[in-house]
Amino acid sequence: MPIRNGYSELATLMFKNAEDEASLKELLRSKYSEKNLVSHLKNDDTLVGRAAATALGLVGSMHVVSALVANLKNDDVRACINSEIALWEIWSRSGDEAIDAMLNEGKNHLENEKISEAVEQFTAVIAAAPNFAEGYNQRAIAYFVLEAWENALEDCKQTIKLNPHHFGAYAGMGHVYLRLGRIDKAVDAYKQALTINPNLISIAESILQLRHEI
Repeated sequence: MPIRNGYSELATLMFKNAEDEASLKELLRSKYSEKNLVSHLKNDDTLVGRAAATALGLVGSMHVVSALVANLKNDDVRACINSEIALWEIWSRSGDEAIDAMLNEGKNHLENEKISEAVEQFTAVIAAAPNFAEGYNQRAIAYFVLEAWENALEDCKQTIKLNPHHFGAYAGMGHVYLRLGRIDKAVDAYKQALTINPNLISIAESILQLRHEI
């Protein structure tokens, strides 16, 4: 049985306030520091570990990325999933609400298949916050859809330069290299993505298929 050592209040807090994200964030910030939440990732109670990962996604900064990346190798699959979601949430926060709104608008353009508008929006994000890695990563996705392979590749590289843990950018780089026919480079990029996040099943399958073709 899991050991319940008094920290189960975190899981309870997350569950009871799940429908009101704004209030939940306030509660988390008032009761827990980032250091506290990181320490709970490896709690003997799996529910607490999962809750901690989700909480870090809501209120964590780039300072907790390394801990969440390490938690991608957790034996508990749900904890890994929560950690991956948390990383994407953190990576999408620049620290400036106006820039975050611009990024979200670009994402909406992508979802609505307004790709040129998405490129323009992400370019505006990059101009406003040149050290914000996710601006480049999202523009790389838009360039990929446009089949602008070299542009996509450059943005993937810049994303990784700013955020070396970005398994999404490594996977994107692999996709681009594959389209360019550079199979060895694609495999290398996919392996980097999988090293960071071993839960990327489709990437693992791609590596096996490419090795077979080679």
